[in-house]
Amino acid sequence: MEYAMASLFKQLCAMIFASPLLIVSAQQPAAAWTRTGHAAIGFVTEAKLKTDNWVVWKKLAALLGAANLYDEDIAGWADDMRANYPDVAHSVRIPVLGAIPAASDPACFPSQPNVMCADKAIAYYSAILKNEANAPAQRLEALKFILHLVGDLHQPLHGAEPGGYNEVLIAGGVLAPTNQNGTWVYPTIHGVWDYSIVKRHGKTAIGLGQELWTNTVNPPVGFTPRDWAVESRNLAKQHLFLDPANPSANDANKVTICGGRTGTACPSNPETLPADYETRQYALAVYRMKQAGLRLAELLVNLLTP
Repeated sequence: MEYAMASLFKQLCAMIFASPLLIVSAQQPAAAWTRTGHAAIGFVTEAKLKTDNWVVWKKLAALLGAANLYDEDIAGWADDMRANYPDVAHSVRIPVLGAIPAASDPACFPSQPNVMCADKAIAYYSAILKNEANAPAQRLEALKFILHLVGDLHQPLHGAEPGGYNEVLIAGGVLAPTNQNGTWVYPTIHGVWDYSIVKRHGKTAIGLGQELWTNTVNPPVGFTPRDWAVESRNLAKQHLFLDPANPSANDANKVTICGGRTGTACPSNPETLPADYETRQYALAVYRMKQAGLRLAELLVNLLTP
């Protein structure tokens, strides 16, 4: 699905505020959108349910106890527990080159058939949450997986193959290059999208959640988790990766398609992106995070309504 990004950026321009910058190591963070972003997605979901479907919210509240969907420990739990669940992938690797494969084709790790792509994992845990005969602790675990994975699938590079492991250099970027035993280590474009764009904005989970919930962005909802991954792949192809056959005015904000299963090695030197890259990309991040929160609310209503 293609989006009119020019109008989206105009829509969000007034909502992007300057914030204190946090410069951290180039060590790559693991969580798409950061724990803050995932919790903000949960805030949107909770606000939507409390507004439109109190019955479903009360069912979720009974599982959560004193917690909320916007608690970072709830929204980030699936990342915290990744080592315990090695067969659950947090992405769907749909090639940006060539045709989109059928949903039945392996898209994460073809050499590891036991690994569930994020779309398949959402379906698996949805069945557990839906079944009220399951133990509350089991259903709560399923809810935490669903909350997190829906957010992951809306990060463009969590739907794309390659996943964006190009090293990049952004002057004054949130993730700074580090010298490790005489070798400079740079952040990847995947790390920038997982971490820097949200951190650059400088808001707390609740602050970001309130911004997402109250802004005027109105993304489409519906479709399936696989469709969401295809959307992410398309957004990555259109806005994040260079296409030499179709150059655009936005190419300064794009990186080479390389690594992964492409058969093309990434450049040996970091690819330079504009100093304002993280701020420029915030509009797209906001769009996808809000969309994830609204879609999660819709999914939960469908699962928990008799």
